[in-house]
Amino acid sequence: MCHQSVGLIARDLEAAGYPTIGFTSARTITTRVRPPRSVFLDVPLGHTTGAPGETVTQRQILTDGLEAGHRLTTPGHVIDLPYRWIDDRWKADPLSWSRSAQESGSGPDGSHFGARPVTRSDTRNERRSEPQYQLEDDRDTADAVSWDEQCRVCLGLAPCP
Repeated sequence: MCHQSVGLIARDLEAAGYPTIGFTSARTITTRVRPPRSVFLDVPLGHTTGAPGETVTQRQILTDGLEAGHRLTTPGHVIDLPYRWIDDRWKADPLSWSRSAQESGSGPDGSHFGARPVTRSDTRNERRSEPQYQLEDDRDTADAVSWDEQCRVCLGLAPCP
């Protein structure tokens, strides 16, 4: 699930009284959505709780993230966790690296760290501060409710009573 959707869902769950903590590796998206509590890890997409097969590290990341959640009191604030990937080669093309690592069939033996990125272009639209809609009907649906309820509409939820 994408960082934006998870952040919006977290906001809705918190409004209903359910505490949440988000683990993110996409700081810019997360800070724009302003979920109630999030921790950031400087790792490739899809590996936010650690590398496959590294259960000790995964458990520690989850523990540290949950503990950080108790310290977060300002919605939208993000705490950095001190974990890093084994090297920074993935940063040259984050989306392709993550996809190529998954497609290569890398196993838990650590071979995923050296996966060579497959060059692909990111075909997503550039991020903007104003809403973007896939269809004009989507815009009309969002415009039919107040700004505070638009996140619920985007998620396919009914407006609050």
